[in-house]
Amino acid sequence: MSATTAPRVDTSAGSPRPPGPRPRRLGTVGHRVLVALLLVYLLAPFVWMLVYSLYPSSALQQARPDLDPSLLTGASYARLLSDTSFLVPMANSAVVGISTTIICMVLGSACAYAFARYRFRGRSTLLLGMLTVQAIPVIVLAVPLFILLRAFGLYDRLPGLIVTYTAFILPLVVWMLVGFFDEIPPSLERAARIDGCNRLQIMVKIAFPLAAPGLAATAILAFITSWSDFFLAKVLTSTSASTLPVKTAAFQGLFAMDYTSAATAGVITAVPVLVLALVAQKWIIRGLVEGAVKG
Repeated sequence: MSATTAPRVDTSAGSPRPPGPRPRRLGTVGHRVLVALLLVYLLAPFVWMLVYSLYPSSALQQARPDLDPSLLTGASYARLLSDTSFLVPMANSAVVGISTTIICMVLGSACAYAFARYRFRGRSTLLLGMLTVQAIPVIVLAVPLFILLRAFGLYDRLPGLIVTYTAFILPLVVWMLVGFFDEIPPSLERAARIDGCNRLQIMVKIAFPLAAPGLAATAILAFITSWSDFFLAKVLTSTSASTLPVKTAAFQGLFAMDYTSAATAGVITAVPVLVLALVAQKWIIRGLVEGAVKG
C-alpha cells in the first residue's frame, strides 16, 4: 500500500487574516468636538468681558451696543490702575489672598502630614468632620460671623477676612494633602531616621519635596478661593477692607451700570488666576490627578 498524504493548503494567500484593531476615529472626533465646545463655553464669558473692557462706556449703554472696532481703546485700564479707590481694594485682595494661602499651607501641611503618618482614635471622624464643614452653606454662617467680628473689633479689617478665609479653606487644604502624604513610602522616612533626621527634617526634606505637585495645586486653589470670594468680603467689610470683587460689583448702580469699568475690573481680577494656572499647570494637573487616584 502506498501512503497517501493530504494536500497542503496554501494559507499565505487565500486565508482571511484576523481583524486588527480599527482606528477609533469617530470616538476621537467626538472627543475633540466635546473638548472644543467645553472650551468655548468656558472661555466665551471671559472673551466677552475682555471685549467690553476695550470699548467706551457710552458705546455699551445703548439699546444695541456699538461694537465698531474703531472705538477700541484701553483707556479704562489706565484709568482704573491709576485710581486709588481701585488700587486699595486690589491691594487688599492681594494681602488677604497671599496671607490666607501661606497660613493655610503652613498649618494644613503639618496637620495633613500628622493625619497621614499617625493612626489615632477619632482620626477618621476628624477627617470626615473637615469634609462636612465644606458642605455648610456660607450664608448660614454670615450673620454669626458678622456679629463675632464686630465683637472682636475685626469688622472691615483685613485680619478679620484672613481669619475667616483660613477657617473655611484650612479643612479643604488638609483633606487634599492627606492623600499625597499618605502615598509617600514609609521606607524613605525610616531610612532618613536611620541617617539621623528627626521628624521635622523628614517632613521638610523628604515629604514636602515628594508632595510638591500636591502642595502647588492646593496652594493655588487656596489663593483662588480667597482672591475671588465675593460674599464673605461683602458681608464682613464696608469700605477700608473691601476687596476687588466687592469693588467690581460696586460699578453697578441703582439705575445704571458702568459696563466698561465692571468688565475691566473683572479682567484685572481674572488675570492673576490665569497667570498662576498657566505657569503652574503642570503641577496643578499632576497634583489633582494624583490626589484623585490616591484619595
